[in-house]
Amino acid sequence: MKAKEKVFLKLSDDLLFKEAFAHPDNRNILIYFLSCFTDFTKEYLESVEIRVEYESVLAKTKSNDRSVRGDVIIKFDGHIINLEAYSSFDRNSFDKSMYYIMRIFSTRTNRGKKSYKKLEKVIQINIVDDVTPKDLIEKMVENTMSVKDAKNNEIYSNIFQIKYYRLDTLKKMIYDKDNLKQRWLKFICAKTAEERKKIAKGDALLMKFDNWCEEYVNDEQTKKIFADWADYVAENKGLRKGLAQGETLGIKKGIAQGSLEKAYEIAKNLLKLNMSKKDIAKATGLSMKEIKSLA
Repeated sequence: MKAKEKVFLKLSDDLLFKEAFAHPDNRNILIYFLSCFTDFTKEYLESVEIRVEYESVLAKTKSNDRSVRGDVIIKFDGHIINLEAYSSFDRNSFDKSMYYIMRIFSTRTNRGKKSYKKLEKVIQINIVDDVTPKDLIEKMVENTMSVKDAKNNEIYSNIFQIKYYRLDTLKKMIYDKDNLKQRWLKFICAKTAEERKKIAKGDALLMKFDNWCEEYVNDEQTKKIFADWADYVAENKGLRKGLAQGETLGIKKGIAQGSLEKAYEIAKNLLKLNMSKKDIAKATGLSMKEIKSLA
């Protein structure tokens, strides 16, 4: 009997990113990642209690359910880190990331007369890809904010910090595996299982993380949940919106809605098998624009 072909998802995939970094089994992986992208040492992070909040697709019933304003929120010892991943980053994404950190910062304290004197510092780490338009890049700078009084004296210093790391620039860089930040980013955006394993080779924790991701996305229950959720999001954010506005979404006039939904289902399955978008377009009759939106 022919073995089932394994599914591969990039770690930058929205669902996998949250499930992988927030999963209790991967707490040592999360600590390793934070020690590379912040000033906190691995030894310090291992010594404190770390609490993680995130929106798991397993617990959601609607695409607009929002219990946590952020992908992965990490709390420890008076600090909050908001970890965000964007497969496509535009002006709306920029505004959303700013809103998230402002909201987290404004609600970070415990209520009480003395709590506001013990302000938690907030750090937002944005892992972004496919940045458009290009003039947005000028706004994507590391930024640390302080609060000053009317005489320009700092009242609270470094109350929050924003960091951006671009995946779409990695292919232009000379890869240095000893640069841990670069290695992590290459690992996150690896496009094939073979590429990700090659990047992880020699690093015990990255190799362990790679194995976890592979096993997780190929678990039958996980595959069904991810597929059902992708169908729901595509239908509610794409098909229904387009049809309500009288748009054709690039589909030839006269094609029945049932055929359209079937074409989307087939296209999504082929994308998971890493088939080229051009070949998928030929196989399904969908436009490149539609297939890119599904990807």
